[in-house]
Parts: sequence; structure tokens; C-alpha cells
Amino acid sequence: MRINIKPLILLLVLGFGINKAHTQTNQSIRKIAQSLGQGVNISLLEQHWNSPSQLLNTDILPLLTTIAKAGFETVRLPVAFDHFVKEGSNQLNEEILQKLHETYLSANQLNLKMVIVYHYGKLTNENYTAETEKIIKFWKQVIADTRHFSTENLFLELYNEPTTDMDIWKSTATTLVRELRKEDPDRIFIIGGANYNGINELLNMGKLSTDDGKLLYTFHFYEPYIFTHQGADWTPEKTYMVGIPYPYKKRKMPKLKGVAPDAIVKKEFERFPREANFAYLYNRIKRIKGEADKLKIPLICTETGVINLAADKAKSKYLSDITDIMNSFDIPVMLWDYNDKFSILKNGKVIKQLNGWLKD
Repeated sequence: MRINIKPLILLLVLGFGINKAHTQTNQSIRKIAQSLGQGVNISLLEQHWNSPSQLLNTDILPLLTTIAKAGFETVRLPVAFDHFVKEGSNQLNEEILQKLHETYLSANQLNLKMVIVYHYGKLTNENYTAETEKIIKFWKQVIADTRHFSTENLFLELYNEPTTDMDIWKSTATTLVRELRKEDPDRIFIIGGANYNGINELLNMGKLSTDDGKLLYTFHFYEPYIFTHQGADWTPEKTYMVGIPYPYKKRKMPKLKGVAPDAIVKKEFERFPREANFAYLYNRIKRIKGEADKLKIPLICTETGVINLAADKAKSKYLSDITDIMNSFDIPVMLWDYNDKFSILKNGKVIKQLNGWLKD
């Protein structure tokens, strides 16, 4: 029996071409991820507890200028879109669109890349169908105004810190990418995992079926939480204590008092000696990067930082360690935040322990 090998050769050639194209796409998106370099968040337009007019009238240009001079390459701009809506509609106010437009142009003049991220959304397990439609409508309005901006300088992070069940979020994220890709074919979109952009949830979610080679996957890293969020009034069951050191030093640890045996903070307190050091954090990020590489998902970290209530020395040491570790695994980082509750400033300047990372 004679076998016509031409079709087989053709299939092999096509297969090689597909694999080669996939490899090139994978390399391309990773190169784009690396271009984000050292980044920082500007806390302003997500502050829904302040009036829209106050937020819109705040001049961001001085912040952008000092950020660029400090050596940052990227700014991440969280926006509480639901706070800037025309009453009784899903239509964004023209003022917020203009603000984003002007902010991008200012950042671009300063050679800063920009990430716009949807903050403080209202997505739940119960309303996700209607809410997903609203999120898409908001982004369509933003995209209509920004579509012509450089795809190498403007990135869209489609939703910050989802809290729904993982299967609901994965379905929602898939829909967001599919529908918004129709509006902006070449833009890099950024997607995280459930449980507040948890890394374990991101790795469990894996690559989306709508991943077209133009997706970056983000996680937030605030481990150990009782250190990075010590004294935070929005999670009092975990973070009512202050004076927690980094790295761990037994003689400097505050006493844990008045908590139930099964309290969350008790468990975190017990783990703290093992987790609050460079070696643990290094191995944790190493495992994360290894798993992400297996899944072929390009990682970035769009939030990590330490609250201002931590001691200056401990905060500086943690930020120095975590940026060095992320850098060693080629994970771009955007610190939270520049000058608010997690400020990286001391006496008006970026803390000196970050200088090496910024100049890398």
C-alpha cells in the first residue's frame, strides 16, 4: 500500500508553523510584561468616599512628574467607575472620560506607561449577569475614547479584586475579554483571579479560553497580611494589632490577647515566625512563578505594599525584599501606593531602600 506523504508533510509544516507562532506570541507578551518595569499606584480616582468633583478637580500632573523623576516606568490608576455615572443610567460622565484622556497624555509625555483598572466594582454571585453587562458598557465607553492610544503604553485591567466564587469569576472574565476584544483588537488586557486577586485562585483558574496572546495575568501580594495591613480598620478581625516587626523577631512581637482559639488572626499569628523573612518570601514567589510558567501565563503583580502604620524600618526592609525577589523572577511590580495610606515616601522622597530596584 502506497501512502501519500505530502498531506503528512503539510500537516507537520503547518503544525510547526503554529507552534512557532505560539512561541513567538508567548515571547512577545512576556516582553511586553517586562516593559512595564517598576510601577506604582496612584490612589485617587478610586476614592468613592470623596465627592466626584473633588476627585476630578485634583491635578494629577505633579504626582506623575515626581513619579517619573523617581525612576518609575509605569503608573496604575484605579478608577471607581460606578462613582462617575450619570444618574439612572450606565453612562459614564464625560468628566471622568476627559480626566482619563488627559492623564494618559500627561503620563505619555513623561514616558510613563499607564494601567487603568476598574476598582470597587459591585460584582457578586447573585448579580453577575447584569453586572457583567454593565462592566462591559463602562469599558466600551473608555475604549471608544482611548482606542487610538498606543497599545504599548496604555493597558486595561478589566476588574480589580473580584470576590465571587471562582467558577463565576472565570466565566465573567472570559466574557469580558471576549466582548471587549471586539472593541479593541490589539490592546493588552489584564486579568486576575478570584479572592481579591489571590495568587492561588489565579493559578487554579489558569489560562482563559479567550486568551489570544494579548492577556497579562495579575496577582496581589500582601503576605504576611498581619504585617502589611497591621492596624487597618477595614479588616479588624485580622489587623487590630500594630508594632509587628519584619523580619520576625520574637522579642519585638506584640502579645496576642483576647482572641478565640479558632480566630483567623490566631492562625496567622502562629504562622508569622515562619513566613516573615526573606527566605520564605523568596521560595513562595519561586513556587508561584514556577506554576505560572507551567500554565504559560505571563505574570505581573499590580499590588504589593505595606501600610504606613508599620514601623519605618520594617516597612522599608519588606519593600526592599519583595521588590528584589519579584525582580529576580522577572515579575513586574506596581507598589501600592505612592502617597496615601501605604505611601512609599519619606520626607517627600521615595524611601532610599527602593533606589536600587528603581535603577535596575
